[in-house]
Amino acid sequence: MNEYKLMIAPFHHNGFRSLSKKLAEEYFHWYVGQSKERIEQLYEYARSTGGAAFLCEYTPDSLIELWNWFETQIDMVAKSEEEYQAELKQFPEWMHDSISKKRFSVRTLAIITDISFYFAETFIKHNPMVRWGYFTKPKNEVSVNMPVLLGFRSNMKLDPRRIVSVCASESSEQHDKNRLRSAYRTWTKYTAETTPNIADTFSSIRSEKYENDNWRG
Repeated sequence: MNEYKLMIAPFHHNGFRSLSKKLAEEYFHWYVGQSKERIEQLYEYARSTGGAAFLCEYTPDSLIELWNWFETQIDMVAKSEEEYQAELKQFPEWMHDSISKKRFSVRTLAIITDISFYFAETFIKHNPMVRWGYFTKPKNEVSVNMPVLLGFRSNMKLDPRRIVSVCASESSEQHDKNRLRSAYRTWTKYTAETTPNIADTFSSIRSEKYENDNWRG
């Protein structure tokens, strides 16, 4: 496997905050439905590129070998001047020195997404109260309308892709094969002991097809 297949969204949008409830639901079902295929691709690609030690067994410790392999795959490319200047405008001047002139390659971003699927499914497998879901209000929350993991105390939401992206950014500076495993351990401290109260502004919907899949074991 020489190329890494990208995941193409079913429709274009101008940011998750702009999505209607209907489109947020449509996107959610599409996204979660990609999980099995994306994890299978991740596993095969890892094994073909030096990650034979990674066993796709959905255990927390399997995140260590997965991340150990991924750190060899992180590829940074230079931002165009236009990209860099546009990013500077989004932040106050005192933060400009901390804004990198590099970004992840498209391939690296695709792998990050697929690792986030594996991270999420591993979390779900070992934490019965946690499941995929999404929420549509309040609009000012960072992960509004995005597929996230629900079932945490204080109505916390875990965005797997954001977690993996942050870990990847840190690993681009300094390798640590335990980084993703540590993130998993941190979030287990916030799992709810009882079923959280789901308000009208909060959706936790899985497609029937996804619910019936038994590939997660």
